Amino acid sequence: MDNRIAFLPPQKQRFNLAGYLLGVALGGLFDGILLQQILQWHHFLSGITHAPFDTPRAQVIADGMFQLVMCIIAAIGMRKLLQARFVLIDRAFDRVLAGDVLIGFGAWHLVDGILAQWLLDIHHVRMDVADPSWWDWLWFLLFGVLFVAAGIALRAWRASVDDQERRRKRRSTPAQQ
Repeated sequence: MDNRIAFLPPQKQRFNLAGYLLGVALGGLFDGILLQQILQWHHFLSGITHAPFDTPRAQVIADGMFQLVMCIIAAIGMRKLLQARFVLIDRAFDRVLAGDVLIGFGAWHLVDGILAQWLLDIHHVRMDVADPSWWDWLWFLLFGVLFVAAGIALRAWRASVDDQERRRKRRSTPAQQ
């Protein structure tokens, strides 16, 4: 599979970037709402146990700042999508956008797993268990690797559908004499 984004006009590059940004924002919001607020398995900085981050107030403020950053990323993604809105006329791009969002969603979880959980050790998926690494790996694989792979597969399937469509049009076009 070739990477065609480098050869796309600016509007289509914005379209792809919009999908990636929206996916990252949705991935971060999903993580923050589900793990931080609903399940309360961790806070964004729950691995940092020294002052001033050791108080519940500081942890909740950090969670809120994280959510705010995800909303800003989503707003930038929406702006990019609006800038590339002419691309949306082609119904075939719905799969491309969905694939880009899945890739962005999974990429957020891959980056979060590598940076926040393993390198910086600022939080784990579950902070309240004896072995948090099992949960980190499960989350990394399910919501990171699986979503990126699904997005790539959706984009590849879209490309193969386009190739079939072009071949069918060439066969149905009468030969010029």
